Amino acid sequence: MSPSNSTALDPVQAGIRRGEISILMATRARPDMLDEELATLKANTAQKDKLAVWLYVDDDDEITRKAVDGGRFKNLDFRVHWQFGPRPPALGQAHQALWNASGRASEVYMISCDDARFDTPGWDDIVRTEFGRYRDGIMLAFAHDPNAEQATYPFIGWGFLLALGYEKVFPGVFAFWFDDKWVEQIAQMAGRCAQIPMTINPIGGGKGKTQRMRCVPFWTRFFQLLMPERKECAQKLVAAMDFPDEKSRAAASAELEKIWTTLTNEEEKAFSDLYCVFQEERHTALSPEERNVFNPLYIRQEVMAVTRLLSHAQQRIKNGNHTEALKYIEATQMADLRLRQAQDMKIECLRALGRNAQADRLAREQFLAWPEMSAARRLFRFLGMIANEARRIVAARSSKKSGSQKA
Repeated sequence: MSPSNSTALDPVQAGIRRGEISILMATRARPDMLDEELATLKANTAQKDKLAVWLYVDDDDEITRKAVDGGRFKNLDFRVHWQFGPRPPALGQAHQALWNASGRASEVYMISCDDARFDTPGWDDIVRTEFGRYRDGIMLAFAHDPNAEQATYPFIGWGFLLALGYEKVFPGVFAFWFDDKWVEQIAQMAGRCAQIPMTINPIGGGKGKTQRMRCVPFWTRFFQLLMPERKECAQKLVAAMDFPDEKSRAAASAELEKIWTTLTNEEEKAFSDLYCVFQEERHTALSPEERNVFNPLYIRQEVMAVTRLLSHAQQRIKNGNHTEALKYIEATQMADLRLRQAQDMKIECLRALGRNAQADRLAREQFLAWPEMSAARRLFRFLGMIANEARRIVAARSSKKSGSQKA
């Protein structure tokens, strides 16, 4: 659903349950931490009848399944919904599944993880007060996180989700990190982003290692280069917002452009492949050997990411912007995945920019990596053409002979 104006975002028409907050989270093999988190919700939620927790559990997670079946989480006074399914390659896909299962009708959706404590009494009323200011439901708020000054625990309004669709809010492509920063930057550009006076503390007091983290330079550059997609999302939000007049909407659009320019410049200046490698070695839970093991779930995400980068590059080539196209193509070379088509596009860009020596060198490297067997292919095409023509003649004669016999 992507409305083009504010009249399409009416909470009554959308069937929104006002005041209801749904928490979406994935959990895996950490029932003790999850139990502690749910206990803080039980202790500090003011209106438990308006709270629902939706939990995604991998169907091969026997530890969590055993805890659920054994009644570990039964003594709660708010709704808890369990969804068991295949392990998704990206957390965003688990959140999408939970949002769909919830009926998409809560006023506010919150993304949590299974190692967070809701330590602020009446936290839910604080959230309701903030979101009550926006009838169109387009808002992103976030709690204070002692480990990061960003929206690591985002609360997302119903209008935000309905205007974009969850696959745009949490795109389901990132194997780790980036989802929260993605949605935060969209909200910043749209002018609807605020930190609220509540705190969510990590269980254990510190930030743990990141599961599935690998190839950080590639994923960081991928995130940066997809800024145009986030800008497009912010523009859709501004178009769907409830403004008192068009002058206010125009002012919001102008502010969006300013923030877009600032964020784009910051992203470009901040990128360092060496720093990304440092971040990977600092935060990953995977050993170097584990990162080198073929992982079908991870490779599936790289295929999606490389495809999106090359699609952006192809569009820029069509528009004659070969300099910008090169940025997207070269980013794919940081991935584990290598595509011949990316090399072809890079050679085309280099020639268009007059960098023929580089293009020639790359073409030679490409031939060694992907031998074309041009002469053999030409011969086979010729022989194939003869074979096909012979088959057509035989079939035609057979058909004619069969017709004569019937007559």
